[in-house]
Amino acid sequence: MRENPLGRRDALWLLFSGLLGASPLPAWGAEPAAPLDDHAKAINRAAATPEGSQRVVEHLSKELNVPAASLRAQREQSKLGWGELSIANRLSQKTGVPVDQLIAEQKSGKGWGVIAKERNVKLGPMVSELKKSDQAPEAAKASRQRTV
Repeated sequence: MRENPLGRRDALWLLFSGLLGASPLPAWGAEPAAPLDDHAKAINRAAATPEGSQRVVEHLSKELNVPAASLRAQREQSKLGWGELSIANRLSQKTGVPVDQLIAEQKSGKGWGVIAKERNVKLGPMVSELKKSDQAPEAAKASRQRTV
């Protein structure tokens, strides 16, 4: 005797659940750190050359209202990239927690997303700010290249 094949609805449900299980969606409650990591990588790429580094420091100094000398000192002391320092300074400004304390937490193994969440910083607005920030050094570089 032949078994009944799956009904169309059952087959679609199995296909959908299989695709959903294989999809790269984050797990419920997972840390949404990817946009923060993307920002850090973008800033670090923009600062990959001495000229780019100077441009990034000037941009961050103006945007964060932190003297360039202070940013350079933070970088020297922490050994973090410019992107990570951008995140640390933004979180500091949003939370009132000293930059050094946030850097220490990150160096102890906490991700920036976890640090932000623990301090009730909504990542959506912060990520929007970071995306705007990412575009500025590249726009300045493109503008300088057009004038050359």
